[in-house]
Amino acid sequence: RRAALSYSLDGGAHWTSFGATAAPGVIGRIVTVPGVSRAALLDRRNAFEVELAHAAMALTSADRGALDAGANLALVGDELLQFGAAEQIGATRWRLSGLWRGRRASEARIGTQLAGDRFVLIEPESALSLDLPLSAVGGEVRILASGIGDTAGPVAMRVPVAGTAILPPSPVGLRGSEVGNGDVAVRWIRRSRTGWRWIDGVDAPLGEEREAYRITLLRDDGSARTIETASPALLVTAAERAGGVMLSVRQIGALGESAAVAIRLPDWTM
Repeated sequence: RRAALSYSLDGGAHWTSFGATAAPGVIGRIVTVPGVSRAALLDRRNAFEVELAHAAMALTSADRGALDAGANLALVGDELLQFGAAEQIGATRWRLSGLWRGRRASEARIGTQLAGDRFVLIEPESALSLDLPLSAVGGEVRILASGIGDTAGPVAMRVPVAGTAILPPSPVGLRGSEVGNGDVAVRWIRRSRTGWRWIDGVDAPLGEEREAYRITLLRDDGSARTIETASPALLVTAAERAGGVMLSVRQIGALGESAAVAIRLPDWTM
């Protein structure tokens, strides 16, 4: 059964229609949580169970080729992950394993799930996008779904507009290498909000107006220095790391900055 959709950006004072719901999706709740793992590795250790909304809903397994193409992407709590194996263990209960964690730069949400959190299988045919103006970022959108026969009134929900999709994801692979005399060569790898697949021999699309990074060197005494660079590398001198510093990197995007990734550079001793 479909429902008419409308949204409000001013606390419900004015409502705008944006069509009808898409095809029914596969949704449910987490019964057991997926635990903690690293986003860069296939998670063979953890598995979790979900309770789907009704018995007509089903999940399927996917091989690595299908996963690489985007199959079995699900929102589990606030983490996006993919699962390779789906085993039905009850009329509506499924056990999921062979996990690819922290997809689409959601690695900060790994391990934050609680029993009862949402499970949503992300499929194009069951998703409907709502394009909001940039002015909505930092606020809240209210959504109403109204169906024929809804005697209790429309279903309402409130969603904070964080703007995550318009910001570059944080860099990965941040590392430092000693180059002599106390200097450290720091390097990292950028990611792209417009190209999530890692294709051999092809760099990820930039997805921004220019390539730029903001690096902050924070000393233990609280003093800080900020540097901007156009390449994913920086030479930190022995003087700059004196006493030890925390180095953080953010990618600068057209509409804002990424979350930071950080590494500690200890004081250099001969």
